[in-house]
Amino acid sequence: MTLITKSSTRLAALVAGVAVALALMGAVAVAPAQAAGLSSSQIQAIVSLLASFGADSATIANVTAALNGQATPGSGSSNGGVCPVLTRSLQQGSSGADVKSLQIFLNASADTRVSVSGAGSPGMETTFFGPATHAAVVKFQAKNNVSPIGVVGPATRAAIAAVCGTVVTPGPVTPGPTSPLQGGEGQLNEIDNISNDVEDEVDEGSEENVFGAEITAEDSDLMIERVDVIFTAADATSGGDSEDLDDYITEVAIVLDGKVLATMDVDEADEDDGSSLDDLTQNSNDVFSFRFSGLKGIIREDDTADLYVRVTAVNNVDSSETDVDWHVTIPEDGIRAVDAAGISDTYVGSSDLTEEVFNVVEPDAGDLDLSASGADNEDRIISVSADNDTNGEEVMIFTLESNTGDNNVSDIRVNFSTTTATTTSFTSVINRVHLYQGSTKLGSEDISATSTGGGTVTFDNLDIDIDEDEEVEFRVEADFNDEADEREGFTFYAYIQGSGIEAEDGEGDNVSVSGTVSGGDIELRTSGIMAAFKSADEVRTNGTIAGDADAVDFTIKFSVTAVGDEDIYLDGDIVQGVNATGGLAWATTTDSSTGTSTYTGILTADNGYQNGEDTNIAADKRFLIEGGETRNFTFKVNIPAGTDNSAVGVRIVTLKWDTVDQDAMSNTYNFNMSDWTTDTVTGLYIR
Repeated sequence: MTLITKSSTRLAALVAGVAVALALMGAVAVAPAQAAGLSSSQIQAIVSLLASFGADSATIANVTAALNGQATPGSGSSNGGVCPVLTRSLQQGSSGADVKSLQIFLNASADTRVSVSGAGSPGMETTFFGPATHAAVVKFQAKNNVSPIGVVGPATRAAIAAVCGTVVTPGPVTPGPTSPLQGGEGQLNEIDNISNDVEDEVDEGSEENVFGAEITAEDSDLMIERVDVIFTAADATSGGDSEDLDDYITEVAIVLDGKVLATMDVDEADEDDGSSLDDLTQNSNDVFSFRFSGLKGIIREDDTADLYVRVTAVNNVDSSETDVDWHVTIPEDGIRAVDAAGISDTYVGSSDLTEEVFNVVEPDAGDLDLSASGADNEDRIISVSADNDTNGEEVMIFTLESNTGDNNVSDIRVNFSTTTATTTSFTSVINRVHLYQGSTKLGSEDISATSTGGGTVTFDNLDIDIDEDEEVEFRVEADFNDEADEREGFTFYAYIQGSGIEAEDGEGDNVSVSGTVSGGDIELRTSGIMAAFKSADEVRTNGTIAGDADAVDFTIKFSVTAVGDEDIYLDGDIVQGVNATGGLAWATTTDSSTGTSTYTGILTADNGYQNGEDTNIAADKRFLIEGGETRNFTFKVNIPAGTDNSAVGVRIVTLKWDTVDQDAMSNTYNFNMSDWTTDTVTGLYIR
């Protein structure tokens, strides 16, 4: 900084005089909260002392204005301008427009420049009082005979007032809060270790928290400015393994409530022999110390924050060194924080935090579980158009779950097989096969025939990431061509074999997938019916006198759809027995006779019979289902008890249908009817 026209000796004397006056009043090196202002009598005493040292009127005016928190005029130097308005004490951690004004003042001289480039440099001054501003203030204080403590208190403000006539007028300062902290004097309290999200094993190439502490701000907001972290390999020398930290990790980070405050490369650590850190030097190994400064991590008053030390492991650690225990902790006085009053202090006592231990390891080999739910893959009929291609029909759903590590799936092969002997090739039936993950189409491929009754499709280059403990569901759809003769009655199923899945784990090693899962049987129809089970119910009626049997009303509800445009007729006759012919065939679940009464089964539809009859027991009943439409049906039968503790249930075995309204129906439907059954009821007879 360029001095005004007076000797350095005289200026030093003036500043020294101010310092003496402040010392006499007990105002030297006081805390910022105590030095926010001076009384009029104190200011007058300082001014009188300056006059006794021979200060001229301009200097006395500058100092008087500065101590009163007023702008001070320059002394007419070539630089011109006004002094920074400093109405409070400033120190590291302070924030506000006055800090920016102070930086502009300091940058006017190469001897006290805050920074040569970047934030804080001339023209790029900031509103935050960080380590660089602290260093510049110390240089100014040493140069002007003020105790170099880095705090801009009354003595430093007086020294600034004495020389600021040579400082360029600060430019416009963006208004803002004087500090990001609220409250008064406070402290960090309740500093304890936390184990949540702290790992004792770090996989190669991964990021993990290896140390954690919970910290509470008491009586004020607190800003964490600095954190020290130390590492040592306590057992490295025992096996001749490396005790160089960079053989295990590449980077260390400080994380506060999920926000990364700062990172340091391992080669930035200070290394010593550990002689001053006895609690961590079980084998006198090297100790690696990290100091993270200028963090600006704020904890609000009465809040508790989680502070973590996070490391990034090397991509490849020697297998012989995966058993090396690295000890990590925040040492005594390892945290520095400032409160809203500007008071900075260090924290962490010798018993507050205990060290954590971690290893860098090769990750476990990945694995994938292949599964399919029967509820998602029921046997069913797919109605295909007689004249056009039928596209996008679901044929199978399956899942892949990663139980260990993160895995990447590249190829999935889907196989197809017919359920009965056929001369029809899959290439005559299926055009394209599609693979979906949720609503995302992963690929579409033509089917290849492996044999008359087999086919395969391979989806490659998928690049599907499945994270550890994640389950991903896939859906297979198919497009069917319009060759009606080839498709009618064609029955098949899709299946996935573990050997047809190619995947790699996080280390790039192949993942072996075992097992086979299948979709349900699928029958293709261009005409005819599709029937679906809806519900079953059992209602018991108790006998009213001794010897009177209980009885149960069994009910099964189902729907029937006419496939395609052609009308069909469902036979309404009721017949009993698993091998019965004609009509709706039903049987007890044990396929045996229960009770002695004649059972009368009744079949009704949602809107009556085709011929309009109201009776449910008329012979030769037939139900019309128009092409493409669906009707709902209810079958009921009453069965009385036969013997003590007998058990009985009811099931529907087959349906008869035709495209012609005639008594003798020629087509039998029994596809996927194994679950068309009621529960069994036990103990129906009363003596």
